[in-house]
Amino acid sequence: MKLKIWAAVLVVAIGVVGFLILRATVFCEDCGPQESGRVEDTVNAIYDLEVSLNERNEFQVAASISVTNYSSDTWEDIGFYLVPNAMNSEETSFYKDDDVWLEIIAVSVNGEESGFNLDNNELLVELDTDLEPDSTVDIQVEYSMVLPQNGMRLSQVDNNFYLAHWYPMLGYYQNGWDIEDYDSKGESYDTDYGDYTVSYDLPQDYLVASSAEDGEIVAASTGTVQGDNIKDFYLAIMDPDEWEFETVAANDTKLRVFTPLSADMLEETSGLAAESYVYFEEHIGDNPFGELDIIGNDGYMEYPNIIEVAADEESQESVLVHEIAHQWFYFLVTNDPYEEAWLDEGLTEFASSLFLSDYYDDDEYGFWGAQMAQEYYPPETYVNLPLDEFKEESYYSTIYGKVPILLKDYFNGLDGNETALDFLAAYYEEYQFEQVDTEEFREFFEDYFEGDQSEFLDSWLE
Repeated sequence: MKLKIWAAVLVVAIGVVGFLILRATVFCEDCGPQESGRVEDTVNAIYDLEVSLNERNEFQVAASISVTNYSSDTWEDIGFYLVPNAMNSEETSFYKDDDVWLEIIAVSVNGEESGFNLDNNELLVELDTDLEPDSTVDIQVEYSMVLPQNGMRLSQVDNNFYLAHWYPMLGYYQNGWDIEDYDSKGESYDTDYGDYTVSYDLPQDYLVASSAEDGEIVAASTGTVQGDNIKDFYLAIMDPDEWEFETVAANDTKLRVFTPLSADMLEETSGLAAESYVYFEEHIGDNPFGELDIIGNDGYMEYPNIIEVAADEESQESVLVHEIAHQWFYFLVTNDPYEEAWLDEGLTEFASSLFLSDYYDDDEYGFWGAQMAQEYYPPETYVNLPLDEFKEESYYSTIYGKVPILLKDYFNGLDGNETALDFLAAYYEEYQFEQVDTEEFREFFEDYFEGDQSEFLDSWLE
């Protein structure tokens, strides 16, 4: 789930009806990089991130990133997404009064000061010595940052800080660094899996939740967390006086659930989270990670091993299930969200609608949110368009509405939900920890089903 515009549409409707690695190392210490969806020109990175917060609510970030050139090309520079630099009204028209302030202090390569170019959210670090294939270089970036009050995704809300895409994220190299300008209607950064060590130093004790396994919920002012095979790294720093929380089990995974003290929704959120998580594991496939954090901060967003959901019980159901399903389609099977958002958002909404259909034994109810999205605005003919070719309204009606509805109709012509879940399970098994594009999805679809599927696929995939 992305912008609050779409979230607001859902919330209004919910009120009406009562709800609404890099290639992965695949957890093998002795294995080398595995093949990803892009066989050629992939990269690898190990992140060591140090973040401190002072009493003036200013962040200092020191990022040390070890980058290996797994392509067949020789590199003259290294490309990163530094998204906070584009989160202001000068760079992105969406922003008005919620600008991020960011200032780079130093950039170095192997400990030596280096030149760089920062344009929109693209940070290109110059290399004095070209990086040959299979060689590694260490990049260091230091900067200061102040988050906007009540901003989108990267935000300070009262005495809580939500750090999304806050560090230099290594881009994809494919015949050059393919880094698009920031687009606020969806996710415009295309990253791959990496290993992370993140240390934090805070002016007081906070509750910390992250993409790593954080363990027992205890407020602290300092700490270090580690996580491997993570697509991108999210960090939340929360005032312990504002939250109630608990840890519940979902199969072998611990769900750490945080909801506002004033909302009285912890038990309901935890219960539905556990039921939907277990459903996706049993019907689609095992999630190899041991912890998922759930924060009820009205963020309506997914990140690896952590999600932001609604802050009120009335809006929670469809949002919570959707964001949990993203752990399978966005994180564990990934895609370029700028070029092909339908592969994560569309499949996620389809999977979450299947859960709600089975949960209530009512397909109409389960797919009601997708149906409403499709009717919100005329969808595009083809769903696999890049972000900049969508109108904001047609993006939501196409990706969140048209995709799950047309898949529902297709599988209804077979054996319905059971066949759909079997297909998603096979797709997940085939592409776990890989990046998939539309062409690969088409080929898998054609191979999975008997007969020529081109007429169906050609009608919605360009």
